[in-house]
Amino acid sequence: MRLKILRRAAEKPGMRAVFAGNPNAGKTTLFNAVTHSSLRTGNFHGVTCSASEKTSNGITYVDAPGLYAMTNYSMEEVSAAEEIKKADIIIDVADALTLENSLNLTAKLKSYDKPVVLYVTKLNQLKRRGGSLDAEKLSHYLGIPVFTCPPKQFKKAVEDGINFSVATGKLSFEDCYFAGRESLSRADKLFYNRFFALAFFIAAVAAMFFFAFHPVMPGALLKDLVELAVCDKLCALITGKMQNEALISLLSEGVLGGAGSVLSFLPQLAILYLFLTLLDESGITSALSFCADGFFAKVNLSGRAAFSLISGFGCTAAAIMTTRGYSTENAQKRTIAVLPYIPCGAKLPVFLTFLAPLFKNPFPAVTCFYFAGLLVSIAFSALLKGRKEDMLSEVTPIVFPQLKAVGKKLYFYLKSFIIKVSGVILAFCILSWLASHFSFTFEYVEADKSMLATVSRGLTFLFYPMGISDWRLAYAALCGFIAKENVAATVGMLMPAGTGLGLAQSVAMCAFILLCPACVSAFSASCKEAGLKFTLKCFAVQTAVAFLGAYLVNFLFSL
Repeated sequence: MRLKILRRAAEKPGMRAVFAGNPNAGKTTLFNAVTHSSLRTGNFHGVTCSASEKTSNGITYVDAPGLYAMTNYSMEEVSAAEEIKKADIIIDVADALTLENSLNLTAKLKSYDKPVVLYVTKLNQLKRRGGSLDAEKLSHYLGIPVFTCPPKQFKKAVEDGINFSVATGKLSFEDCYFAGRESLSRADKLFYNRFFALAFFIAAVAAMFFFAFHPVMPGALLKDLVELAVCDKLCALITGKMQNEALISLLSEGVLGGAGSVLSFLPQLAILYLFLTLLDESGITSALSFCADGFFAKVNLSGRAAFSLISGFGCTAAAIMTTRGYSTENAQKRTIAVLPYIPCGAKLPVFLTFLAPLFKNPFPAVTCFYFAGLLVSIAFSALLKGRKEDMLSEVTPIVFPQLKAVGKKLYFYLKSFIIKVSGVILAFCILSWLASHFSFTFEYVEADKSMLATVSRGLTFLFYPMGISDWRLAYAALCGFIAKENVAATVGMLMPAGTGLGLAQSVAMCAFILLCPACVSAFSASCKEAGLKFTLKCFAVQTAVAFLGAYLVNFLFSL
């Protein structure tokens, strides 16, 4: 009778199928394949921080965060447990490399009196180390259906209705599964050595910036080509036959000079995202978190903070979301408080806008700012008080990144950047152009007589100690509170001939952008995870630190 009830549950329309399993087992990869989604994946613990769902052919598939047991150890596990309790069918995703450990959760899931299916991933890696798995025998051993087929076949099986009537046999686990060689590989031994892991990470980041910023490397060369094509040739082609002065100015300065100048940084951002993706997919990020746990404990962080800090190089908002897996609220808030000091990808165009005119090779200067941000975040964490957090994380093997997975993630990052430039940044540039070319009586005027100039001059005094008295730069810097790309876009629009700043003033502006609060998206993510009161407190402190830090930098470089 129970089997018939389970069968009907699996076949009923509107069924809720929840992907559950240990962290880093491959749940999100399977979810993406089954539902044709593009959720973020990675070869480390804690990529999925909250449940995501998508309905396909009448079945709602839910990608739950990873968990080891139905406990309240972390917010991830609480979220996953809640989804499992609401499931009509549980798809237990298990890693073939750690199958014996994964089955501890399987036993708990079976006790919920719900249909349970086991889907085993990473079989190719198991075979490469000499292991084997007999899915049919494992099914009889566990008493539940076991699948190792491609995702498309698995989806069809779920939609057609899985037969949960599985006869159990007198088998042992050893009859079904052989782990193969479980010793660490040479790569594992290298990257789980704390000295090598740290040295490799520093070298990888330095190489990333070298390929992105050195004048003879692909990033800088392609950036110049895009800038020539978009800001020069396309601008001349579009405005060449126009007569209206205001329309020419809008297109050449507001659209192509503003949003177009930010778009020209796409090749350099592509290199940055490529390196970060390779670190994720290879498991090196996971190794770094393991090796850094002891050091981070001394500055009131756990090794898990490595995931968040490295994610911060890409996007602060996404990095804040990774803190959901922390077991204590205090540890989560401490990490959120220091993440804005990690230079995200959006700060890259700003650093180059101010530093490139001063250096024939901006590679060393930009690299220093990125490492400075990392050091500032660690220093601030050391000053914050609170209970330390123990680290519980899956240790992932070092593998060669799958090119398909790397390509998908890189495409997603670049697509998001292009959409942001063509949407939010473009709209901001058009509004800024209108405000900088019309007076309060809506008369077309020069920029210095515009309503934007009038308002911005009232705020310029904040930047005097940085050696900056131009209202355009004051406005550009404050625009960074909305989105950091706006700073570069505003400078490109209002100051097409360049900022004209000296070394001290340029470095001070970069220091201000480095230390100031993150964008609106990060502010929203922080409110969601840590609350409005805490986020406003951090915002006020970071703003004060940004101004004081920039004042100090200008003073030191002016000596």
